[in-house]
Amino acid sequence: MRVLLIEILLFVATATHHALGFTGTHGNSKTTNLNKHIKSPSFVDEECEHDATIGRASSTRRAALEKMTAVALTGTFMPKSALAVSSKATIIPSPSFTSDVSWPLGKVAFSLLPLAGTSSRRATVEECIIPDSIWTHDQIQGVVNVNVPVRQTVIKLKGGGLWVHNPVAPTPQLIRMMKSLEEKYGPVRHIVLGTVALEHKATFGAFSKRFPRATVWIQPGQWAFPVDLSIDYLGVNQRGAKFRELPVPGKMVSKRFQTRKPYPPPEWEDEIEYEVLGPFKFKSVGAFSETAFYHKETKSLLVTDTVVSVTKTPPPIIQEDPRALMFHARDDISEVVEDTPSNRERGWRRMVQFGLVFFPSQITVESVEDAISEAKNIDPRMSNLGDGAVPFNLYPWNWNGNDDVKNFEAISMQGKLFCPPILTKLILDREPSETIRWVQRVTSRFSDMKRVIPCHLNNNVKASASDFSQAFDALRSTSNNMKAQRPLADDLALLQRVSDGLTNLGVIAPSSVCDGEPARSFGLLDRFSKR
Repeated sequence: MRVLLIEILLFVATATHHALGFTGTHGNSKTTNLNKHIKSPSFVDEECEHDATIGRASSTRRAALEKMTAVALTGTFMPKSALAVSSKATIIPSPSFTSDVSWPLGKVAFSLLPLAGTSSRRATVEECIIPDSIWTHDQIQGVVNVNVPVRQTVIKLKGGGLWVHNPVAPTPQLIRMMKSLEEKYGPVRHIVLGTVALEHKATFGAFSKRFPRATVWIQPGQWAFPVDLSIDYLGVNQRGAKFRELPVPGKMVSKRFQTRKPYPPPEWEDEIEYEVLGPFKFKSVGAFSETAFYHKETKSLLVTDTVVSVTKTPPPIIQEDPRALMFHARDDISEVVEDTPSNRERGWRRMVQFGLVFFPSQITVESVEDAISEAKNIDPRMSNLGDGAVPFNLYPWNWNGNDDVKNFEAISMQGKLFCPPILTKLILDREPSETIRWVQRVTSRFSDMKRVIPCHLNNNVKASASDFSQAFDALRSTSNNMKAQRPLADDLALLQRVSDGLTNLGVIAPSSVCDGEPARSFGLLDRFSKR
């Protein structure tokens, strides 16, 4: 959910600490230590076996610039995976890596993060949410085997044709799925980017290129990092009336999209209404902005990162290649695990904790020397679990059996919607009043909602307007009415220290939520091995 600048800073800081060994800083301000893994959604009942090819961009100066931009913004030092069907020596087979599931553009996080599902294998899972009306396509995204679903949603318009929300990578497999929908329901007519989050923007241009007759709609407040380039340079070829910014009532569109004669409102607005949050500009660089879309006929709310739901069963796209689940199902690097439903649930439980709080309280971190030494002793049957994602098969932490169940259950609450802690602790808590006003607009206009389709974690979440509103309770906390965060306080220790540290450094504004955060009372040093 969310390769925001803050997350990049978190990962870079903690990865650096891993590389150099832990060095605690004294005082109350900041100790941003430990590995960080990103977020990055559903399973396919039938895997398509159709071969397709991706046309190569022409060698024009513009195409060359697009390629250079993509490489500069999304390159990684991680070696590319060379997945192949694994030998009989491994317990969990490695899936085949064909051109059908290849995404050759490179790492798509606008950073040096070695994201899964980028220049390596990127399968797609299609799910029909409502027959003849709504479909989703899930792929994976993640760091160091902490994978989460990233999801696009497709809606059939009444007048024929398709409307696509936050498109994912246009692999041959996905394009074939889209062509199948086009054959039955008409062409892709509108492609909408409802966020400024970099991991969604990175695939938007490439997808839009495959449907040049579609009108593209851009979220207000766009930005890029480390070079603030226009989204044009990421492959969006549409121009004029086919290249639009989502209009916000009472506000001018960005200068890039202003014309002498205003364009008419979106033709799909009578079917799909929307409410825009932000943009919120960060003090240093970057922004946060997101739009909630509401499909009136099916009473379905579409969001990107603002709310998610998680339960113990791994989403189908995560189970499509269970090696990452088995990687995290181990208590330590020496353990040999079988591919069973309970082990998949255990691996998912831990993956979620890494993805949401970055430094789970139930792990003990090994020293660099011990981690490297123990990696030499990994059982050969487990040797493929980190292929293309984890360097040298490192597993530099230990879990203590099922002690973390309570931590996961505090986050999950049996699938109840919540706003991810990365947002409530570092982004939206800086603008709580504006955020709650947006929540109120969403729940009052779309009061009859029946489901929420987020871009990450669980899909097709049954939820009411009240459920959506309660997901933001942490932002309503006051000195007289404290509201607890969803994760346990000891799991929020790292995020709280990062929040306080970045505030002290002037990178982000101070929090405007009176949280009385108990996470400040938990240290991080005791999570490191004393050996």
